[in-house]
Amino acid sequence: MSHAMFRAYADAVKAEIGVATTTRFIALAETTDGRFGLFHHSMLPGAGGADPHFHSKISESFYVLTGEVRLHDGTGWRTARAGDFLHVPENAVHGFRNESDSLVEMLIIFTPAEHREGYFEGLAALLADGNRPSRAEMVALMEKYDQFEVDAPDTDHDHPHPQSHPSQSQSQSQSQSHGNTHGDSHGHHHGHGARHSHRDRHARH
Repeated sequence: MSHAMFRAYADAVKAEIGVATTTRFIALAETTDGRFGLFHHSMLPGAGGADPHFHSKISESFYVLTGEVRLHDGTGWRTARAGDFLHVPENAVHGFRNESDSLVEMLIIFTPAEHREGYFEGLAALLADGNRPSRAEMVALMEKYDQFEVDAPDTDHDHPHPQSHPSQSQSQSQSQSHGNTHGDSHGHHHGHGARHSHRDRHARH
């Protein structure tokens, strides 16, 4: 007979990704028999996130707990606040980043789990001790865990007429200089170059 499994929040494994992001592993693949993975994602003010990308085998959902996070829904960026939810099916483009001056906390759910914790652990290792991973290292990690960057509209749905946004410019600059990932001030962005177009993505997979 199967049985319930309890894990206290304080006992959850966590990955420190750079200096500005912490991902706490709430439900691992081994806990849910691979059905889904659940992660508590905390981003300090100005922390980066993920440039637009897609997964070919997993869906991803975001539920905002605290703060304001910028979410890309495939058509552009919008601000999500506590209680807001974004569901991303397989092959749908999405991304996120914290441009605000406040802490952001959100739940990220992957279905199926696909051992997504390995991706966060890989990011933490690549960014440990101030290391700046190469673009090749970042692409290898992303593609190992079914993550593929794309060019996507940079439309701001909150402000239809483009304006200069210091925090956004800073985030983009950091993304380009560091080959970004899931975490510190250059974030969980996945950087510049080597992106696949919408036309290419289905051909690849």
